[in-house]
Amino acid sequence: MSLWGRFLGNRRNRACAEGVSLLEQGKYAEAVDLLRKASLDSSALPTGSLASFHFRQALVAQGRRHLQAGANGEAVLCFAEAVKLWDQYPDLHCLLGAARGRGGDWDEALAGARTALRRNPDYAEARLLETVAMQRMDRLVEATDSLNALVESGRRIEHWLINGLEGKTRFTPQDLPADLEDLLINSLSGQSEKEEVAAAVAQCRAGNWKEGLDRFADLVSKRPRYPDYRTRHSAALFHLGRNTEALAEADAALALNDTYRTAINLKGLILADTGRLREAREFLESADDAGGPGSQGAAHEELFGAYLRGVLALLGGKPDRVVELLEPWDGLARNFARAELLLAASEDLRDNGHGCGQRLAGLAEEWTAEPIYFFLLACHHLRYRHYEDVAGVLGRWPAASAEPDQRPLFLEANLALGQGRVPELPVDPGEGAPAADGGDGAVPQPEAWNFLDARAALLRGDGPGAWSICQNLIDGGFVTEPIVRLQIDAASLAMEAVPDGWNAPTIEPESCLPGLVFLAVEKGGRGEAAELVAKYQSVHPEMITPQWLSPAFWLDPVRNWIA
Repeated sequence: MSLWGRFLGNRRNRACAEGVSLLEQGKYAEAVDLLRKASLDSSALPTGSLASFHFRQALVAQGRRHLQAGANGEAVLCFAEAVKLWDQYPDLHCLLGAARGRGGDWDEALAGARTALRRNPDYAEARLLETVAMQRMDRLVEATDSLNALVESGRRIEHWLINGLEGKTRFTPQDLPADLEDLLINSLSGQSEKEEVAAAVAQCRAGNWKEGLDRFADLVSKRPRYPDYRTRHSAALFHLGRNTEALAEADAALALNDTYRTAINLKGLILADTGRLREAREFLESADDAGGPGSQGAAHEELFGAYLRGVLALLGGKPDRVVELLEPWDGLARNFARAELLLAASEDLRDNGHGCGQRLAGLAEEWTAEPIYFFLLACHHLRYRHYEDVAGVLGRWPAASAEPDQRPLFLEANLALGQGRVPELPVDPGEGAPAADGGDGAVPQPEAWNFLDARAALLRGDGPGAWSICQNLIDGGFVTEPIVRLQIDAASLAMEAVPDGWNAPTIEPESCLPGLVFLAVEKGGRGEAAELVAKYQSVHPEMITPQWLSPAFWLDPVRNWIA
């Protein structure tokens, strides 16, 4: 399935693809109309998909174009729509406030600035908007205090905006610069160094990580003391697999500002991605303890941080902690589905099958074009032998795409075997192709089909055939509890096929998987536990516990977060 098909249905897929094309051509107004249709659901709320992200991009780009042209009323319409849909983003409130101020409503401009600052106290453009608004309202003492706060904040985080303030360390009401409004509008409408950063980010978001890396390297060379530039450079290095360099750059950013949440979260992500799970958890806990009040970042930054900490807690044997971290956030199924899935996993690992099933069902209802949630929900029902529910999930499976998805056929075979029916299995299942959702869910590999073949053989009464298939899997290194149990059952039907002196292999019970992973994490790595989890994922993709215990399952889909 194509990239867009992973997030949207066919009609919305086409609208989104056309909208993105217009966005890339700079035809923002036309892009807004198409992306609005692709992004909003029946409740007129954004779906949380890539279409929503590009819709927000188009609204902001068109609003900035209006702002630069002095069409303040039109700019207000664009930014107001964006704020209504994404209230948590401080930059949208700042842009809306600036447009209203330029239109003469400086009270509303001040309100927008302060709303943005509540969401990000170090947001330099919002602080400048606050200054300009009070300057225009002749509240010069307050404007001076605000500008001095900007200079102090800018010095602490080395923001480029302070370069336009003549190098002064303190301002007074008598020497407030007269051109602050021009500086603000140039910044917000896209006539500043910030646009170089935006261009580099755009390259990364488009998947051109090498080009984005080169742009960020240039920015770091130009501004070596800007932690934001170093952090984004680190992210591009990380995405390209250059983790040692990425970690060094993240450390360099933290040396400049040790409370910078993006750099903190990125370092934790890099450590986790390289298997240093306990070290990642301890680093994040230490940073949280040292941060104190006022050190939080923007809302979306804090949500990602909560998710990352939740993943590490889950893998470290503390599923209760996941609930503490994520339940305060509303609308996760819509706005950050992977976080809602993490809560489902925590319910499952706390033996709350009903709670897990409810969350999985909610995700499948919310994301009707995403096979991963249907697959996991069907696997959940298989585990509890809710066969009618499995059939119901298969009946609602997302529409077929251009790329083959073998999971429905695999689930149907499992359903038949669970009901005591011999399924039809593919003669040659082939190599395990990438999942239709980009590797996000378990893909039936050849060994998984072979194990189904063994189960079908046993159901037909072919003990020798079932025993032989199991032995081949074991010889291939797939020594799991379900395989060994099936081989023992097959041996009881075909003693003549069992070699003299045969003993069943020693196995780690399936129920020990969580504990083995948790212990490995506490020892500083994963080692044999990781290998065991990977074997279960390959040969038993219908078992969802191994998915919950795989760091890649949680971390790979969010690698682009920094973009």
